[in-house]
Amino acid sequence: MKRNQILKRRLNFFWAVGLASSIFAFGCTRTAGEGGQAMIHGKIEVEQRPVITNPNGAVIAPAADEDVFIIYGDRVGPDDRVQTNFDGEFVFYGLRTGDYTLYVYSEDTLPAFNNAPKVAIIHELTISSRDEQHDLGTLRIFEDI
Repeated sequence: MKRNQILKRRLNFFWAVGLASSIFAFGCTRTAGEGGQAMIHGKIEVEQRPVITNPNGAVIAPAADEDVFIIYGDRVGPDDRVQTNFDGEFVFYGLRTGDYTLYVYSEDTLPAFNNAPKVAIIHELTISSRDEQHDLGTLRIFEDI
């Protein structure tokens, strides 16, 4: 083989290895979502009011069987959903580092009429370590009784 052909083959080889390395490095960048070891947990309680716009006579109880939604990163719609247990507790397991938005629906306490649409109670957070256990504490939703 001639020296120029050998140099061309080596150059092509190094170019291919560099391209493959770049694809692997950038293609495997992990973003928020499932596949990690972190978790987010919390509790939902419901404040039940005889008149939704008036807190007098309200009763507070665990919000059993409420849907809690999670959005990974900057996506538009929910990526997962869990239900609270009998004590209002919920957990999202197996999360990677990144930004998350959690939300749960509640009746609106400001409407002049009781048939107003539900509003989202939203909590945004960032998981920064791979085995983080993020406690949201207690989130309160409202319900007309």
